[in-house]
Amino acid sequence: MSDLAGMQPLVFSKVTMSADEYVAVNFRLWRQQPATRRNNWILLAALVLLTISLLVQLQQDGWKLTSWSALSFLAVGLLYALLRAWFVRWMLRRGYLKNTILKEPIDFTLTDEDIKGRSGLGQFTGKLANITRAVFVQPDWLLLYPTQAACYYLNLRQLQAPATAEAVEQVLAQHQIPVRRV
Repeated sequence: MSDLAGMQPLVFSKVTMSADEYVAVNFRLWRQQPATRRNNWILLAALVLLTISLLVQLQQDGWKLTSWSALSFLAVGLLYALLRAWFVRWMLRRGYLKNTILKEPIDFTLTDEDIKGRSGLGQFTGKLANITRAVFVQPDWLLLYPTQAACYYLNLRQLQAPATAEAVEQVLAQHQIPVRRV
């Protein structure tokens, strides 16, 4: 870590997050999750199989609808596929409304060893060594995770000059923090 000794602190000034930004960032993360991708493939396969089943049934019955079961399941599956993304966004927006911290301007400072935050609600200091992963949500957000379930939202647009996003990436690399881009 000696390469970081004496580095200029990297300051993110007055970071806030709007409801739309919160929903966009977290929806993008949700879509990238392996479980979400797997569920999407399963849903697609089920819809294809239901469509084939309906077409086979219609062909066997002379193209007359004699049973509503396959059509009903297909309609429910399509409705679920259409409403699922809307529901996730709705849940994210509700979560944002309950989170007062994101609405309060906060100043983040990355030093050679720490991440510090200060807002009207208080202040904290954490060790960069405790950050387990970092996620760049393009184009503007960096999420630093001290735990699996919580993160610091740093807005790269609020990074104060002369600091650059590349300098932030160098700090993450020096601390061997795994970085992912979405």
